[in-house]
Amino acid sequence: STLINQLIPGKELKTKEISDWSGKGQHTTTFAEMFDIPGGGRIIDTPGVKEFGLIDFEKEELAQYFPEMRAQMSGCKFNNCLHINEPGCAVKEAVMQGRVSTERYANYLAMLDSIEKKW
Repeated sequence: STLINQLIPGKELKTKEISDWSGKGQHTTTFAEMFDIPGGGRIIDTPGVKEFGLIDFEKEELAQYFPEMRAQMSGCKFNNCLHINEPGCAVKEAVMQGRVSTERYANYLAMLDSIEKKW
């Protein structure tokens, strides 16, 4: 609901504050509803979805799902590089040189962290 309020000017769907206990949003949506997004596309607000998880793959596979990172990986010194703090990491070098977006790299790190916390 919060995302939809940001995407659609003037839309004021009911939302609640982030929970102090969980650090996540609190449910307010009671039924599924689809909205047209200005400029094209649609989005559905559904009850009960707080987050999407990553399942059925290992943390070593995650970078493969980022094409711009995958293109750099052959230059890494180690074939099991997770692109965090390993020496000779071509992906980190590409981030520093602006060939890989810092925002995408930050998303990669956040997703990697969520996989590690799952175990």
